[in-house]
Amino acid sequence: MNEQEKKKLNERLAALDTRERHKLYKRASLLRKARASMTKTRNRAVDEEDEPTRLRIRRGENLDDWVLKILDQEEPTREVEGAEKKSGVVVWIGKKSCRVRIPGAEILCDVSGEIQREQQTLLAVGDEVVVHLGEANVVRQVLPRRTRLSRPDPQNPNIERVVVANVDVVVITVSVKTPPLHPRLIDRYLVAIQRGGATPVICVNKLDLLDDPEERRAELSKLEPYAATGVEITTCSTVSHEGMLKLRQAVEGKTCAFVGHSGVGKSSILNAIKPDLNLETKGVSEGYGRGTHTTTASSLYHIEGGTRLIDTPGIRSFGLWKMSAQELCWYFPEFEAYKDGCKFGNCTHTHEPVCGVKQAVGDGLLSRHRYETYGRLLGA
Repeated sequence: MNEQEKKKLNERLAALDTRERHKLYKRASLLRKARASMTKTRNRAVDEEDEPTRLRIRRGENLDDWVLKILDQEEPTREVEGAEKKSGVVVWIGKKSCRVRIPGAEILCDVSGEIQREQQTLLAVGDEVVVHLGEANVVRQVLPRRTRLSRPDPQNPNIERVVVANVDVVVITVSVKTPPLHPRLIDRYLVAIQRGGATPVICVNKLDLLDDPEERRAELSKLEPYAATGVEITTCSTVSHEGMLKLRQAVEGKTCAFVGHSGVGKSSILNAIKPDLNLETKGVSEGYGRGTHTTTASSLYHIEGGTRLIDTPGIRSFGLWKMSAQELCWYFPEFEAYKDGCKFGNCTHTHEPVCGVKQAVGDGLLSRHRYETYGRLLGA
């Protein structure tokens, strides 16, 4: 590293606090070790997107060289003095980039370095942002959110991954038979949606697979505990178009995200609501009864009447972001009517000897399934 590079590094480090500098050097150290490991394994195939490869560090360079390369790589596009600024809504997110709908256009934008460092938390489809227009359009500010739907990152549970932002309604999409209806996933989504401030709607797709009236009645009875708590439930078929009118009315004029397992038909439903979207769809894997991933990234679509629909990738499981036992209980509102029977004011409704909620479950007044889900989420 020459004197000019040292000066540049010191100036860049001076703008960071102690915690940020520590994290930066730790990351540089890990990347240097990764490059050393690659060098030892000469025949290893290296992905073009491997970070150690993209940094192009010369042999013999020290840790400061790695730090400077990382800072250069993540340096936000320089702001042009007097650049025009526009507010817009994020409709798609890629690696270090996103598409933003501004008045009269939809534009591709870079994401500033500050946002990139925590992109999964700081930026989501539906976010309202400020774009600085120029040779490269750059998202430099994310405006405060009205609502959010988030989950822990599957790879690192200490990182909050925001799935969508600023939605009015989240449609929990489930299906019957292929894949089968999973109430426990509904429970988890309901907690996360209500915690984030949006309104949940449950949509059961593929009604055309339930020809027998008794079978249909038995399958849909699984949703009775949710109807009892006031959650809106719609049923539909994108094949027979049964129930599609009611679903359109539920989302009309709102910003709505469709979430759920892979293969439940989220993209098919959006196509049925707005046929000219022409979203790609696939069936369910034979032998496993599981959906195949068609949608790989969340996307927001504007349709007439001020309706905005967000298609999200299917998931295998859905975790809940950190919350206390007391907070979790808020999202099981049906418990409230029986709390007077609890001996202790801070009753968790699990191990206490006198509990009105447990008694109501035993008497069949509360759904045992919902109570068991509560216990699982609480870790009891």
